[in-house]
Amino acid sequence: MNNIKPTWAAKVPPQKIKKLYEQDAKGIYDEELADDVGISLYARVDSMLMVTSSNLGKAICIECRTEIPHNYQRSFLLECPKCGWSMTFGEFNDSYKGKTLHGYGALSELKEFTSKYPLAKTYAEKMRLIDFLIHSFHGSLSERPSRPTATNVIEGSNADVAKLIFDLAYGENSTVSSEELDKWLEKFNRSIHRHINPATGKRKNEN
Repeated sequence: MNNIKPTWAAKVPPQKIKKLYEQDAKGIYDEELADDVGISLYARVDSMLMVTSSNLGKAICIECRTEIPHNYQRSFLLECPKCGWSMTFGEFNDSYKGKTLHGYGALSELKEFTSKYPLAKTYAEKMRLIDFLIHSFHGSLSERPSRPTATNVIEGSNADVAKLIFDLAYGENSTVSSEELDKWLEKFNRSIHRHINPATGKRKNEN
């Protein structure tokens, strides 16, 4: 029986995001770093989509990507009809517990990123997609967005990630626009994390 356990992609270290934007603002277009960040984000988002699918009733076989409907019972045996991979739903569910891989509120953005990133050829195309992802929100079209997608894909607390995004460097040579930060801030201040001051990374009632 093939019951290999899932390995979920880790969040991206914030220092890599920071360095990528700092160099981009100076006109230093580091394609190797952009690829490193972009591919890491792609892997993380792919894991999010697999977990979200399971949360919606269809687990994804980690060997061949076949959908496996289930009834949410821990004892339910997830058994792939194509390759034979199997695991109980309880074990599968436990494998991503606490890893902030739930992406239901940002499904359209996550799917857009994973559909477009493999097709990106130039450094600028990759940067724009990276920028799009980290400035997206769960429930972006609602009156009160849930939370920034960046908290799912970048290491750090909610406050740390908010400050990182607020402090991202932009300049005349940037391939991405600082206008995205303005849009992000407007949504952030309506989100469930609006008690955080992204400029300081502290609660707004703290000094």
